[in-house]
Amino acid sequence: MIQPEDIVRSGPNQFISQKGIYHEIESLVTPFQSPAIVTGYDSYQAFSQYTKLPSEWPVVQHKGYSSPNAITRIAEELKSSDVIIGIGGGTILDTAKSVADALQIEVIMVPTIPGTCAASTPLSVIYDDKGNFMRVDYHKRSSYLTLIDHTFLLSSPLSYLQSGIGDTLAKWYEAEAIIRNTKGTLPLMVHAALKQAVYVRDILLTHSEEAVSSLKTGQLSQAFADVTDTIITLAGTVGGYGGRYGRMAGAHAVHNGLTFIDETHHVLHGQKVAYGILVQLAAENRMTEVEELLELYQTLGLPRTMRELGITAQLEEAAHTVANHAARKDETFCLIGDYTKEQIVDAIQIIETYQPQKRSEHTGK
Repeated sequence: MIQPEDIVRSGPNQFISQKGIYHEIESLVTPFQSPAIVTGYDSYQAFSQYTKLPSEWPVVQHKGYSSPNAITRIAEELKSSDVIIGIGGGTILDTAKSVADALQIEVIMVPTIPGTCAASTPLSVIYDDKGNFMRVDYHKRSSYLTLIDHTFLLSSPLSYLQSGIGDTLAKWYEAEAIIRNTKGTLPLMVHAALKQAVYVRDILLTHSEEAVSSLKTGQLSQAFADVTDTIITLAGTVGGYGGRYGRMAGAHAVHNGLTFIDETHHVLHGQKVAYGILVQLAAENRMTEVEELLELYQTLGLPRTMRELGITAQLEEAAHTVANHAARKDETFCLIGDYTKEQIVDAIQIIETYQPQKRSEHTGK
């Protein structure tokens, strides 16, 4: 039986990345009769200050998680619509996609932060109302249209760009590990996914520092445009082409485990994934790559320890909580090998106590 992860999904039906494109939304929605907006509170306030949409379009503002209860409630409220326009960050966009899927209508993605690839992927990460991870839902449709407006995104909070970089870096480390640990011949599109993952990684390693600088100074640069396009859309092609071989592995399993620790609920998705990359690499005993990433993380402001994720007490208990979830047979850590709870706890402890090599050993200075 064909599973959603076996179906190649190349990306949005239409994609426009252009300065000022958010001002053109009304003209892009003319094929539809009854558009409705699903958005957040802060995101919609920022968007409304940048441009205006027709006042007759219904607006549902959601605060919380992309939970089954929220999706059912919003779908009932917007059941007369023929297209959903999601305006916001990853949680809002995942909610909007799920609402459109429930109503069997098209969805338009308008990301307000460069935080995830949610605007370009035909899936939603589902949490319960308290923010605990539940599952990933795959949708029948890709987005009808995904837009990126670099001018608007340049005003995003720095933490969201940091989160987007962390989440997107995982594309390479997870896809490479899954494919390397898979026996037998793999489909051509899986190899294409790995090539995309390399490209994504190289863009981020080369241009992320300049992109962060652009955001801090408010000066639009090609590096910022390239990094935001990579985070929001190019990253989605890795899982789109690779399916189960290009979506999530150890880093996201660690993220999902972290959601069960209350202190991390304020921490953005990609920041937890970034920490998960380190744990995955430690479990694989790939400490040279850990060393390289720790230096990058310090430069970009990504979390390197549980303390930097906000977990300041009962660290050993937190490590066991994360590992207990990440090691489950229905989690994605198992896609890169048969890792036990104890091995993942050991990997977390390695990261927590790791002392980077002195720069003089690398540079001779």
